[in-house]
Amino acid sequence: MTLQINTRVDSITWPLNQNLTNQEIISQLELTVTENGHLISNDNLSINKKAVNRSEAGVYPVIITAIGTNNEYATKKIQAWVTDKNNVVDSSPTPQPAPAKPAQYTSSPNKPTSPKKKSKKKIVYIVLGVLVLLIAIIFGISACQAHNDTVQNEQAQSNALNNTNSKLDNLSEQNKQLMQQNKELQSAINTYKQDQNKEELQNQLNQIKTENEQLKNNAANNQALQNQIDQLGSTIDQIKQNPNQADSLLDQMKNNQNEFMQNLNATFQKLVSDFQQLIGQ
Repeated sequence: MTLQINTRVDSITWPLNQNLTNQEIISQLELTVTENGHLISNDNLSINKKAVNRSEAGVYPVIITAIGTNNEYATKKIQAWVTDKNNVVDSSPTPQPAPAKPAQYTSSPNKPTSPKKKSKKKIVYIVLGVLVLLIAIIFGISACQAHNDTVQNEQAQSNALNNTNSKLDNLSEQNKQLMQQNKELQSAINTYKQDQNKEELQNQLNQIKTENEQLKNNAANNQALQNQIDQLGSTIDQIKQNPNQADSLLDQMKNNQNEFMQNLNATFQKLVSDFQQLIGQ
């Protein structure tokens, strides 16, 4: 599968002290997502705007992540220009009046230099000195701004990686909870086989189903994991109706979850690889 994020431009304009929604960012970029050359929905887009300082003008990175139909990930980094559109300073230089053309005259060899000529030369030197100083200041400010931009980009990339690691940790923890619920379900079935106590089985299944619903709410940002959680909930409901078919229903669910775990592991590895390449840029 080939998942790709496409944009007409690689930067957006971000109004100072304002927030931009994901849809506004998508609209500015004219963003589309293709899989194997075909357009797919933008519903699974994740836009990381944490590095953007809305209260300070500057250039900040924004990282966009798309998830394909088979949990394939694609990332793209764009720039957000935070600026105050209503306070634009005109940086064009003020036109200077052309120096008056000195009157031509024939000087005698013994005539002294006019005081006016000395004054004009002094003014010219002062103007040249001011221009040189202004140029030096401008270059100094530009170099400082470039350094600040580099530091901010590195910090934003570090924050993006930390955010990704946090997401991976959350997914890992949610997957552990799902596996624990599977074990609780297996234990309840084994207990029922021994004592044939349907009432006790129903109580245990209801408890696991409650835990299953809570886990589903916590995993709202991962459709693939939610599908597995739903499958566990559906299996619990089927066992409640047909306790004698518990073994076959549980085996069927485990086969599906084994395939899910392989896909999840491959997805984690690709996500980590993508962000490591991003930080290396």
